[in-house]
Amino acid sequence: MIIEDYMAEQNKEIHFLDSFKVDTTIIREVIDKLMVDLKRCEYAKEEIDEIILAMDEAITNAIQETLFTQKNCVPQNKQTHEITIRYHVSCDEFDATVIDHGKGLDIEQMLKSTPDRESANYKQQLFDYAKKSESTKLKVRLNGKEISLNGIGAGLRIILSFMDKLNIDLIDKESVLSTNVCKSTDGSILNMQRKRRYQ
Repeated sequence: MIIEDYMAEQNKEIHFLDSFKVDTTIIREVIDKLMVDLKRCEYAKEEIDEIILAMDEAITNAIQETLFTQKNCVPQNKQTHEITIRYHVSCDEFDATVIDHGKGLDIEQMLKSTPDRESANYKQQLFDYAKKSESTKLKVRLNGKEISLNGIGAGLRIILSFMDKLNIDLIDKESVLSTNVCKSTDGSILNMQRKRRYQ
């Protein structure tokens, strides 16, 4: 367990880093601490609410994905995974990272949502695809190589609406670690950043 929390009086900076056993009770613990830290840096209530919503969504997703993977994808190895949460609050910006050991994004399903030229409703698919695109704010990398994300879930939409930038790094388990644990990925490293919006 690592916890780093300090505040320089001149420029009000707070750093937090800790790892947690996967349990929904940690959401309240982390969110309560983050709320106090944002207030210490004199963030406006509206800004606090937006950051809290994004962090709550990110932590909840990390817990759900890790619990699902623990239950369904690890037959021989019954170890309990942890999630790691880090954030930095300053007078100018908020930056946070949430690392989980879940199955990650369903890349195959996302690729299926690419518009199909042969389809009778191709124009509607193009319209829907363009409407969903958040490519300027969202970056997804698989084993360090950037991939396009075709459609995103409601959770990522919530986070994107309150953040300036969102990066997701995935590790492809099948080509990097092993082929016998489960499909897709060995988790996600989600990083979100936001410049201060309200004074």
